[in-house]
Amino acid sequence: MKRHLIAATVAATLATGCSMAPDYETPPSPVDEIWPLSAGEADMGNSAIEDWRTFVLDPRLQVLVERALEHNRDLRVAVQTLRRAEALYGVQRSQKFPDIDLGVRGSNQRLGEAVTGGESRIDRQYSVDLGMTAYEIDFWGRLASLEEQALQSFLATDEARRNTHIAVVSQVITAYLTLAADRALLRLANETLSTQSASLALTERSFENGVATGLDVAQAQVTVAIAQVDVANYTNRVAADINALAVLVGTGYDPILLPDGRREIELGPIQVGMPSAMLMQRPDIRSAEHTLMAANANIGAARAAFFPNISLTATAGVLSGDLDDLFSGDARSWNFTPTLTQPIFHWGELSGNLDVAKADREIALAQYERTIQLAFQEVANALASRRNLADQFMAQQQLVAAYRDSYELSDLRFRQGVDNFFSVLDSQRNYYQAEQDLISLRLSQQANLVALFKAMGGGWTGSWQAREQGDQTPEPESEAP
Repeated sequence: MKRHLIAATVAATLATGCSMAPDYETPPSPVDEIWPLSAGEADMGNSAIEDWRTFVLDPRLQVLVERALEHNRDLRVAVQTLRRAEALYGVQRSQKFPDIDLGVRGSNQRLGEAVTGGESRIDRQYSVDLGMTAYEIDFWGRLASLEEQALQSFLATDEARRNTHIAVVSQVITAYLTLAADRALLRLANETLSTQSASLALTERSFENGVATGLDVAQAQVTVAIAQVDVANYTNRVAADINALAVLVGTGYDPILLPDGRREIELGPIQVGMPSAMLMQRPDIRSAEHTLMAANANIGAARAAFFPNISLTATAGVLSGDLDDLFSGDARSWNFTPTLTQPIFHWGELSGNLDVAKADREIALAQYERTIQLAFQEVANALASRRNLADQFMAQQQLVAAYRDSYELSDLRFRQGVDNFFSVLDSQRNYYQAEQDLISLRLSQQANLVALFKAMGGGWTGSWQAREQGDQTPEPESEAP
């Protein structure tokens, strides 16, 4: 009998069915094979930056990114979500194999005189069984389809974790650049306030000597007040930037790592290949395709539910009415119960589940195509902005130089008594505004580069491998910011 039980278990384990899921083929891309003309010319080459350190060249920023990848709470949630998906896949995969359980039972029942026809008695029965209960033989591939669905869900979650990794890197870089720009603007505002305060003092003395007018003094006071407002505004923005960066990093760090607004934050170049290369690199696109494959597998499980369900229950053990005789004498027992269940009337439940599975697949397909379209749009927008921002930055540099010369000449003419103070104030305001715009344009240029870095889906592989190997970015040498 033991041989029969073992043979039934082995046969059930090895039984496999054909999958009833539709054959999966990667859908055609819903975007063009080349970037639109409005995106400008792209640098051909490998568009994936496998290690974000080749993009982030500033050592202080590298340290902050490393700490964020270790302590950022969004990334921790993504990692735990991945572990959960992996565990669910393991649970579903275990359904392919029979559960072997050991059962020990004791039954005691009093039978009265009305039942026995004589004296009452107590019936006792004890058993020890080893076997499997209601194991489903996967003839129609239902369990295989569910396993495939769980696997694809796990892979989609893994790609989502990688996408979160890229997002965290990009967010830290952007926050760092924003802080650097705001500190540069704050420094400029302080310098302007100092210069304009000196001009106000000079104008007031000139007014006392009868050289300047009351209007000149009032205008000088306006420029000082504007600079004071800017100082307060940028001070608040710098504080908010530091708080935002602290949340992204997720742990404490030495303030020496923060940018001072004086030095340039260097970022590496990005080469942009064809759209087809981007589709292979962006984790969100790969995650959407795995979700589509999971929905495709669910159709197979829904189709298999229309066919008979074959399950096996088999146990072998010992059975006795006396506990002392349980393991002695001929107490051996066995049970083998195959069951076939054919759905007959389910009042639309099975067909409804199949329709739901098909609708889910169409939803996943639309979401996959939408993800590709949005990715294509992000890269095209970043490419289109890159050249325009470069031209604007060069033009703004020339404008700053022109306003600086205008301010210096106006100030010289005023001191020589050739021109009035209004021309000096006007040139000074224009020069100040042009410098502010130059700093903001530089930030836009860098933010555009970060957006392109993120849109191309690079920057996670090398970093993840390095952290797995225990690689740590060295702390930068201490310098006063």
